[in-house]
Amino acid sequence: MKTSKLIILVILAVVIFITKCIKDESIQGNKLDLEKLAVKIKPSNTSKSQPMALPVTDEIPQTRDNLTSMKTIVKIFSGTKSAGLTIPGFGGLTLGVGESNLNAYYIETKIVKRQTDTVVYAIGYSIHYLFKKVKKGLDITKLPFISASVQLESSQTQVLYSIQTYGIRGINLVQYFKPNINKNFDVEGYGVIQSSIDGIQNVLGDTVLSKSVKFTPEILEFVKPSDLH
Repeated sequence: MKTSKLIILVILAVVIFITKCIKDESIQGNKLDLEKLAVKIKPSNTSKSQPMALPVTDEIPQTRDNLTSMKTIVKIFSGTKSAGLTIPGFGGLTLGVGESNLNAYYIETKIVKRQTDTVVYAIGYSIHYLFKKVKKGLDITKLPFISASVQLESSQTQVLYSIQTYGIRGINLVQYFKPNINKNFDVEGYGVIQSSIDGIQNVLGDTVLSKSVKFTPEILEFVKPSDLH
């Protein structure tokens, strides 16, 4: 009887140890260094000169031709400092203490001064990632590996994504792009993001395709004029 109890205790100890090891296999989202991923996503500024001040106007842009600059903006929020923040691109979700959020905006912009504030009008698109936890040892900058881990090791790596467009409407865009909100960033999700980026860039960059798209610049809630400098 004593031997049986000892065996049971040993088994329980092993199970507890394995459980702890499994829990320790992941890094919480708020502990991840998303700056490394931001550097990879955002083109580096090779110019050594001071950035030029962007024009500010009180005229609301009506067309794409009224916009004055093209920008890639990356914004990062950590649950350590910003828990409870409404996360950009996730339909009203708020940031948890153990999570982090990366947002990449690829936009054509214009700064407009209103009576009470100054806002950014733009067209373009954005990609948003919500990192809940990531398996230890994974390189956060290698998104294909992150998506594979989400697919195969969902208890270890949990990441969501969203894609949005701004001020762009047309049949050609629909062929390439379908808005996604709060989707698992698994292998399929990685493929959707890549195909969507290719499709949107194709529409924006092609003279013929862009003629069949309606561009109506809109205010970006989560991008501020200071982000453009």
